[in-house]
Order: sequence, then structure tokens, then C-alpha cells
Amino acid sequence: MRIWKYLCLLLCFMWNIACAEEIFPINSTCQATIHTVEKVKTKSLENIPSSGWKRIGPLPDIWEKQPDWKNYNGGAWYRLTWGWGCRQGTHLNEPIALSLGYINSAGAIYLNGDLLWKDRNLIEPLSTGWNIVRHWILPKTGLKPDENVIMVYVVGYGNLKAGLGQIAFNNVENNAAFVTKKRWENRTLFQINLILSGTLGIICLIIWLFRREEPSFGWFALSSLMWMGFISNVLRIETAPFPNLIVASKVNMIFFILYFLAFCLYLLRFIGEKKPKTEKAVLFISFILLLANIFATLKNIQPVFNIIVFFYTLLFTVTYIYLCIKAYKSKRIDFIFLALCMSAIVFFGLFDIFSYTIWGGSELPPLTPYTSPIVTVFIVVILGARLNRNIRKVEKFNEHLAQKVHQVSEDLSASLHDKHQLELSNARLHERMKLSHDLHDGLGASIVRSMIMVDQCAHPIPNQQFLSMLKLLRDDLRQIIDSGSAENNRVPESPVLWVAPVRYRFNSLLDEMDIRGQWQLPAQWIFVPNALQCLTLIRILEESLINVVKHSQADKVLIRMQFLSDTQLELTVEDNGIGFDVQCVYQNGMSIGMRSMKMRAERMGGEFNIQSEAGRTCMKVVFSAENSTINSGEI
Repeated sequence: MRIWKYLCLLLCFMWNIACAEEIFPINSTCQATIHTVEKVKTKSLENIPSSGWKRIGPLPDIWEKQPDWKNYNGGAWYRLTWGWGCRQGTHLNEPIALSLGYINSAGAIYLNGDLLWKDRNLIEPLSTGWNIVRHWILPKTGLKPDENVIMVYVVGYGNLKAGLGQIAFNNVENNAAFVTKKRWENRTLFQINLILSGTLGIICLIIWLFRREEPSFGWFALSSLMWMGFISNVLRIETAPFPNLIVASKVNMIFFILYFLAFCLYLLRFIGEKKPKTEKAVLFISFILLLANIFATLKNIQPVFNIIVFFYTLLFTVTYIYLCIKAYKSKRIDFIFLALCMSAIVFFGLFDIFSYTIWGGSELPPLTPYTSPIVTVFIVVILGARLNRNIRKVEKFNEHLAQKVHQVSEDLSASLHDKHQLELSNARLHERMKLSHDLHDGLGASIVRSMIMVDQCAHPIPNQQFLSMLKLLRDDLRQIIDSGSAENNRVPESPVLWVAPVRYRFNSLLDEMDIRGQWQLPAQWIFVPNALQCLTLIRILEESLINVVKHSQADKVLIRMQFLSDTQLELTVEDNGIGFDVQCVYQNGMSIGMRSMKMRAERMGGEFNIQSEAGRTCMKVVFSAENSTINSGEI
């Protein structure tokens, strides 16, 4: 019996505590008191049941925490009886401020039968201003001195934490401060969070688009986008454009799933980690949870939400622990800084999760919105650190490059010096070869011609004639010396004038050798060869005539120049001598004269050809007009 007595006393004590009056000071002498709080289920706003009212404890009230209201979906009336009073001898000289913490999901409030406020939509799609603090100023003249009644209509889903927040009374000044604080915690902070997340997401997206090799920025941009979608539920005041509150809650949970997936991948990519098998397993589980979320019924939607929250809380915790281990082992400053940043986010996130799932959360200020400034600071610092590291790498690379350039410059300078010395040697050799050819073709021809004249002369040569022969040799020597500037010489006006000096020199020699010379030359140039081509043709012609005089034993020689076309000139020297074996000469090495003629012709871009047999030897040289601009260095 004593046990039952004590149990009854304990129940009565607990009932009195639950139903104790709430007192709210207005000023130092006056106060407002809530006497009773009751609620009842109802079909609609227009229906106020006369029975079925049950007293409840102090607000806030969440349907989910009461067995007979946990799965209830619909409307409910709350009735609060309250009054106000002052000490003896004092009066209330100011209005009373009334504040309502929240209504989840939508509702209306009446004072003594007069409507103070109601949501725009009390049927689906419902209004969702569950995080907005409502407040009113109640003038003294509108209040009853003894007892007042506040009626609150609430419509929502028990599985989605429907209920009524705390109702409080205060003076106008203190109430304004309270409302400002709640507005900052419930809306302004989330708006700042939304702006910062969007800004950081755009910045990281741009960085990723320009640097695809940095996947961490891409995952962070995606996580920022998903986070914006998730926290938009806090700022939304209407269910639309979704058809009902259930669909809106499911979409919000999809954003939650995708946010944690992207953010965990961002953390892994930031520290340079890839876990293909584990990531595939997580993606598969996420796909299953997404399907469970989409097809969940109203009855089991809350368990599905709890499983999702638990799984991704576990996933984030494991990723966070792995990040801390990696930061500890690597000792990298950016990894350590990220781990510290995530530690703060973990603390705030766990606090809000417990607040939302266990404590009801509505009366406790959320800490998660403060993570966005933390992440902002982290991104700025990490970008600055990476930029500084990249600049240092660039500076080191520039120093290394400068050293390499200096070294290569020195090597190139040495190489150019060697090349210059080689070019000088080649130039000297070229000049020697050119001089040898000129001496052979020019002075050599004159000496041979003079020797033949002396040998063939039947009587002693007079001094005057011998002096003329020496002067001729002197002129040939001067011509060789001056041939280096032949490109500046003036081209004769006609082929006849061009060949006149050679014709004059060899006519007397041919006459003494009883060789009849026949000269066939065009009257005018069809195209004008340059000075170097003229000099080359002269050298070839002289060498060819010397060969005729020395070796051919001919009594007839034909010298012919003709234009094969408007762009081709042909020089031919043909005799009726004994001939020679051209193939044998080519195989055993040509004579200096033939080699000189062939080399000169080819260097001028011409074609050199010799055909010989008994009774006929023909030398031909063909030049084209396209080669008339050749420079003197190629002779």
C-alpha cells in the first residue's frame, strides 16, 4: 500500500510540474501568466471542438514525441488561458508584446476571438514559415484584466515534426531584441550562408573549369550547389513549386545526400586520395537510399530520414578521421588547416543534428550556418597558400631557367665561335679553289696560248711581240683578281660584244694552228644573263677552246650561242678532232679543266654535257633565266 501511495504522490508531483503556470515579467512590477495550455485535434480552421481538449505541459509542443499524435496528419487547436497583473498600487503603463517561436508547418493565431495573423496557405501546398518568429504588440485596452484566451491553429504532419513553438510575453523593448536575435539566427545567418556558399561555389567552379587537373575544386563547387539547395528549405516560406510538403521534404533530403557525397569526395581529392572500391560501394548505397527516399510513404518517411542522416553522418565522420590521420602523417600545413576547419564543422554539425533529432531543435540556435564563414576563411587561406606555393615554384623555375639560359647562351656562343671559325676556313678554302679555277681557266689558258704561239713560231719573236704577250698575261691576272666583284660589272649590250675579247684572243691562235673557227652568235639578248653568268660562260668557253687547241688535233671548231626558248640559253663548242673516251675520263677522274667547267656550270644552276667520238667532240652548257639572280658566293 505504501508503494502505491508513494507512486500516486510522485505522479501528482510530476503532473503539477507539467501543468505549472508560466510567468513572464513585463517590467519590475507587472507580469503575464499562462495558466493552462490545451490542445485538441480538429478537421479544419472553421471547426473548434467543444470536447476532447487535453492539458499539456509548457510549450514548445512537438507531435512526434506523443504516442497518440506521432502519426497524426492534419489540424489541431491550441488554447492558452493567461492573464496579467501588477503589484498593489502600480499600474501597467505600457503594451504587452506577444511572440510565437514557430508554427510547423502552417497555422493561425487568435486573441480573445480576434484574428491576429494566419499563413497564406493552410491546405496543401502548405506555407512553411516554420523558422519565422511571429510577434505582436497588445495594447492594454484590448486585453481583459482577469483572463484572456489565445487560440492557435496548427496544420502539419506528425512524421515531419509538426507542432507549436514557445509563446512568450514581454515588454516592447525586450521583445524587439529577442525577435532581432531570432531573426538573425533563423534567417539572416542562413541568407549570408547562402550567399557565401554560392560565391565560393562559383569561384571554385571557375578554377576547376580552367584547371581540370584540380578535381577538388570541382567537387567543392558541386557540394556548395547542393548545400544551397539544402539550406534553401530554411528560407522557404511556401511549399510551392512542389505539390505538397512531403515531396518538398524528399527533395530537400536528396540535396542532403548529394551534398555529403560531393563534400566527402572533395575532402579525399583535396588530400590526393582515390578509393575506387570504397567510392563505388558508397555510391551504390547512396543510390539505394535515394530510391528509398523517393518511394517512402508518409508512415515510414521519418525512419528513412533517420537512416539517411545516420549513414551520412557516419560517412562524414569516417572521412574526417581519415583526413586527420593523413594530415598528422603528412605534416602538410594545408592538410592540417583543413583538418582543423573540419573539426569545427563536425562540432557544429553534431550539435545541430542532436538539436534537430533529439532535442527538437527549434528553440536552440543552429550552429551549422556559422560553418560557411569558416569554410570561406579556409578557402581564402588555402588559395593564398597554394598561390604562394605556385609563385615560389615559378620563381624557382625562373631561376633555374635563367641558369640554363645562361649556360646555353655560353654553349651557343662557343658553338657560334666554332662555326664562325669553320666558316672562315671554308671561305678561305672556297677562295683558294675559286682562285685555282680562275688561274687555270684564265691565266692558265693565256699561258698555254702563249706557249703554243712561241712553239709554233718559225722565227724568233720580237721583243715588242713578247712584251705584248706579257701584258696580256698581266691583264688576265688583273681580271682574276677583280672577278670577286664581278656581280657589279656591267653586262655587255649584246652577245657579240660579250664574246669579242675572247674571239680576238683566240682567232690569231687558231689561225696559227690552221684551225678554222666559226662563230655563230645571236644579235641580241632574248633574256639578259647576269654578270656572273657571263663570266662563267667566258671561263667555260676559254677552257673548251684551250682543250681544242691542245688535244683535239682538229682543223675546224664551231662556237655557237643560241636561245632554246625565252628562258634558256645554250653555249656549244664543237670540233672535228680525234675525240676521247668520255666514260673513261669520268670513271678515272676528270681532268682539272673538265672538272672546272662542270663545277662552274652546276654552281650557276646550269647543265654541262660533253659528247665525244672520233671526228666529233661537242661541249654544251645550258643556262636558265630563273638562275640569273644567283649571288657571287655560289660561283
